[in-house]
Amino acid sequence: MARAAINIVGETGALFDITSLGGKDVDSYRSGVGVYCVTGTLGMVPFPPLDQGWGYSLHPSENTAKVDIAFAEGLLTVTVTMDGEPYDLKTVITLHIMVPDLPVPKMPEAPPVVTDPLKEAQAEITRLRAIADYAVAPLQDAVDVDEATDAEIALLKVWKKYRVALSRVPEQEHYPDAIEWPVVPA
Repeated sequence: MARAAINIVGETGALFDITSLGGKDVDSYRSGVGVYCVTGTLGMVPFPPLDQGWGYSLHPSENTAKVDIAFAEGLLTVTVTMDGEPYDLKTVITLHIMVPDLPVPKMPEAPPVVTDPLKEAQAEITRLRAIADYAVAPLQDAVDVDEATDAEIALLKVWKKYRVALSRVPEQEHYPDAIEWPVVPA
């Protein structure tokens, strides 16, 4: 159950507005002088703060009116009297009521994610090739300007073999469904 606040126009009993944390299928009407009927509620709730009695409030100009509330068989009846006589409010009455919770909408099931093994394999080859190119470039520069050490020359050869192995991945028998990826040089 959820809380709601409604304003009912005194002269007609019409629902002026509703603020609800739940259902909004609430309606109201005037069944006689000073008698307002509300449908679609689950009864009244205490006026906030919760220790200040049942949930209704009147305009200050009519705060001497007496309000009686009954709830039976889904009908909330509000009876207003002034000086012992039935009294139609000149403004509005605000009622704090309980309403049914809104149904939790079912979230549509997400369609299964279908991946294209060929696109995934090509993307991974591209990613690994970029790593290899980044490693090869400074080593190749050192060789090109005759400043490479023996260790750099050996490492350059390992990275170039790795790039060749990457280029041959599509030639594997079960490509792209089963791939034996070359080991990245350390």
